[in-house]
Amino acid sequence: MSFLSRLVRPETRGSKNFERGRAAEARGDFGKAETYFAEGAAAYDAYFAGRKDEVRPSHLVMAGVCYTRSGRYEDALRVLSECVARKEIPDAFVNAGYAAAKLGRGEEAAGYWSRYPSWAGQRKVASALAEQVKAIRADGADLDGACEAVAVAVYEQDKLNARDRQFRKSGGQRTSEFRQGY
Repeated sequence: MSFLSRLVRPETRGSKNFERGRAAEARGDFGKAETYFAEGAAAYDAYFAGRKDEVRPSHLVMAGVCYTRSGRYEDALRVLSECVARKEIPDAFVNAGYAAAKLGRGEEAAGYWSRYPSWAGQRKVASALAEQVKAIRADGADLDGACEAVAVAVYEQDKLNARDRQFRKSGGQRTSEFRQGY
């Protein structure tokens, strides 16, 4: 860590590492993505520790994704449940359900996944979530298998989005993907 990197605010470090992790996942470099998400989670830990007032929902969902990808499911569920209570961000529902499923809480996972916003327009993700909710509620499906199916659907949806949509405005500025909502 350089001298100047200590001057960067923790939430900025967290969001930059979140973006780097998402980009690494899109490239298929999952080892590098895991490193970025772990660094992002550490930055968000520092941010939340020093925060006295209310945290923005966008920071909550980015922290929740970093925690989920780092295997810190309790922390992820804590921040994502707060985010879901305050704002409908599609990634918050997906990742909160994933964290709950990884913790063995099938009904809680089904609850989050069933509330995935219909306006998100992400058919592959919505279909996979609906299928997993139905399986969990019908016979208590294998939660690890449900998590795997959801992760594959999110990855495929991201690939489809990258191929089918233009994410550039005039002037070359990068825009955010519609599904993110933050």
